Amino acid sequence: MRDTFERTVANLLSVVFVFVILIYAASGPLTEFVRWFIETATPGFEDLSRRDQRVLLKENWLSAAYKGFERSFLLPTGLILGLPIVFSFAISFLTLSVRFRWLNWGLAALSTATFCLWIAKLFAVDGGALPSASPLDFITFPIAVALTLYLTWRQFGNFIVGFCLFWIIYFFVRGLLPEWTGILAGSESTFEQSMRSMVLNFWAQTGGMFGQPIQVVSGNVLVFICFGAVLMASGAGTLLMKIANRATGRFTGGAAHAAIASSALFGTLSGAAISNVVSTGVMTIPVIKKSGFKPAFAAAVEASASTGGQIMPPVMGVVAFFVAGQIGLEYRYIVVAAIVPAVFFYLGIFLTVYFEARRQGVGALPAEARPGLSRSEGVKCLVFILPLGVLSYFLFSQPSIPKAGFYGFISALVCALVFFPEFRSWNRLYTAFVNAGKMSASIVVIVTAIGLIVGLIQVSGFSGRLSLLLAQLASGPLFTTLIVVALGAIVLGMGLPPGATYFIIVIALSSGIDAVGIAPLTLHLFVVFFAVISTVTPPVALAAFAAAPIAGADPVRTGFEAARLSIAGFLIPFVFVYHPSVLYKLQVLFAWFGEELPKSKAMIDVTSVSWAGLGWIVLAFSISMWLLTSAMAGYEKNRLFPLERIARIAAGFAILVPNYLVAGPALLAAAALLVAHRFLRGAPSPTATPKSTT
Repeated sequence: MRDTFERTVANLLSVVFVFVILIYAASGPLTEFVRWFIETATPGFEDLSRRDQRVLLKENWLSAAYKGFERSFLLPTGLILGLPIVFSFAISFLTLSVRFRWLNWGLAALSTATFCLWIAKLFAVDGGALPSASPLDFITFPIAVALTLYLTWRQFGNFIVGFCLFWIIYFFVRGLLPEWTGILAGSESTFEQSMRSMVLNFWAQTGGMFGQPIQVVSGNVLVFICFGAVLMASGAGTLLMKIANRATGRFTGGAAHAAIASSALFGTLSGAAISNVVSTGVMTIPVIKKSGFKPAFAAAVEASASTGGQIMPPVMGVVAFFVAGQIGLEYRYIVVAAIVPAVFFYLGIFLTVYFEARRQGVGALPAEARPGLSRSEGVKCLVFILPLGVLSYFLFSQPSIPKAGFYGFISALVCALVFFPEFRSWNRLYTAFVNAGKMSASIVVIVTAIGLIVGLIQVSGFSGRLSLLLAQLASGPLFTTLIVVALGAIVLGMGLPPGATYFIIVIALSSGIDAVGIAPLTLHLFVVFFAVISTVTPPVALAAFAAAPIAGADPVRTGFEAARLSIAGFLIPFVFVYHPSVLYKLQVLFAWFGEELPKSKAMIDVTSVSWAGLGWIVLAFSISMWLLTSAMAGYEKNRLFPLERIARIAAGFAILVPNYLVAGPALLAAAALLVAHRFLRGAPSPTATPKSTT
C-alpha cells in the first residue's frame, strides 16, 4: 500500500514536471499570444501611434498580469535551473527500490529542502546581492553533492560516480602533488581555501551542478524528451515497426534491416541510445534472432542502430544541444550538418548486416511478415509526418529551440489524439505524461553530475594545463592531434554518457582545441561522434550492454559485434574533417528557402565547398563501406580469400584519403577487386541457401 502511494506521488510529480517544462518552453508563444490578444481586442489599434501602441501593450491588464508572471516564474535563474533539479530528484528518489521505504521519503524531502535553499539564494543574487558563501552553504552544498552522487550511482552505476569522486578528491589534494605528476600538479590551495572556492563557485553562483550542462538541458532539451515520449506512448511505435518491416523486409537479412530502420526513425523522435534499445529492442531483437542471426549479433544490430539515433536529425541527442550552446551556433545549422554523416552511419550498418546475412544465408522477411499498410494506417503515418514537419519548420524558419519543441509537442499530442482513438483516455494520456516526466528526471540527474565534473575540471585549473598540452600537440600533424582527441573521447566514453564525454573533452581542452586549426563546428562534431560511438566500443559499451540481456547474449561479445557494425562511425569524423563538404555543402538549403547563407566564426565559408566535392566523397565512402564491410564479413557473392580481404581493407581506406593521386588509383583498384571476385569463385558459404523468417 505504501509502495503504491509512493508511486502515485512520483507519478503526480512527473505530470507536474511536464507542465513546468511546457510552460517554460511556451514562454515565447505566450508572449506572442498576449500581444496578439491585445491587438485584436483593442478597436483601432492599428490607427494608434507607435508610442500609444507601446504604452497600451505595457499597461493593458493582461500584459501587466503576464509581465508579473514572467518576472516571478519565467525569468528567475533560480527557478529556471532549480525547479528541474527539485522535481527530478524528488521523482527519482521516490521511484528507487530500497528496503526501507522511509528512506525514499527522507531523501526526497532532504533534496527538495536543499535545492529550494539554493533557489532562494539565487533569488537574492538576482535582486542585486553579491554572491557569497554563508555558513549554511558549507552544510547544504556537501549534502547536495552527496545526494547527487548517491542518486547517480543508483541510476547509472559505479563508473561515473567514481570518476566524479576522483575529481573531488583531486580538487582538494592538487596542491600536495609533486611536480613530477605533470599536468596534475596544481595550486597550493589549502583544504579550507579549496572548500571555500568550491562553495563559492558551485553553490553561491551558477556553476558546477548548475552550470552549462543543466542550463542547456533545462532550456532546450527537456521539451524534446516530452515530445518523443508522448508520440511513443500513443501507440505509434507499433506502426513505426510495421513501416520499417514493409520498407526493408524484402532485403537479404530483412529482419535486421527492419530493426535498423525502426531505430533510425525512432531516433528522429528521441535521440537517446539506451532508451532506443529498450523501446525498440524488445520488439526487434527476438525477430532478428528468429531469422537466423546469432544472439550477440542480433543485440549488436539494435545497439548500433539505436546509437545512431543520437546523430539522427531533427531531434538529435542531448549532446547536439550542448554543441550549439558551446560554440554559439544556431541548432538548425548543426541539424543540417548532421544529415550526410547520419546517412553514412546507417549505410555502414546496412552493408555490414547485408554481408553478414549473405554469409549466414539469412534471407528476407516472408511476405506475410511485411504486409502493406491499410488505408487507416496510411493516414496514421501523419502522426510522424506532421509533428516532425512542424518541428522542422520552427527550427529552420524561427530558430528558437524551445518554441520549436513546444509547437512540436502540441502537434504530436493533437495528432496522437486524432489518429489513435485508443489514446483518447485520461489514463493513457496520464501515463504518457508520467513517462515523459520520469525520462526527463533521469536526464536531469545525470546532467547534474556532469556539471559537477565539468566544474571541478575547470576551477581546479586542470583544463588550462591540459589545453596547453593539446596546443603543443597541435603544432604537429593534424592527423596525430585528431587521433589523440578521438582516443580521449573513446576512453572517457567507456562508462560515461556522451554528453559527459563531450563536455570533458571540449571544456578541458578549450583553448588547446582552438589551436588545432579547423572550424569549431567540425572539431566539436568530431568529438561528438567519438563520444557517441563510445557507447558501442568495448570493453564498456553501454548500449550493447543494454541490448545483450534482451537477446540472452554475452555483453562483451555483443560489444565487439556492435563495434564492427558501427565501423562507419569510426571513419566518418575523419572523413568530414578532411572532406568538409560533408558538413557544409547542404547549408545551401537555407539559401534555397530565401535566407542568406550562414556566416559564423564557428563554420567554414560555405561557398568554399562544391557539389562535386560532396558527390565524390559520397561515392568514395559508399565504395569504401562496401569493401570494408564485406572484408570484415569475409563474404560477398562467395567467401573471400584472405588476400582479397586484405586488399579490400587497403583499398577501402585509401579511397578516403584526401588526395586524388591516392584516392583515384584506389578507386580503380576497388573496381578491379569487385570485378575479379566474380571470377575467383571462392568457396560458397556453407549456409548459402537463404532461409526466410518464419
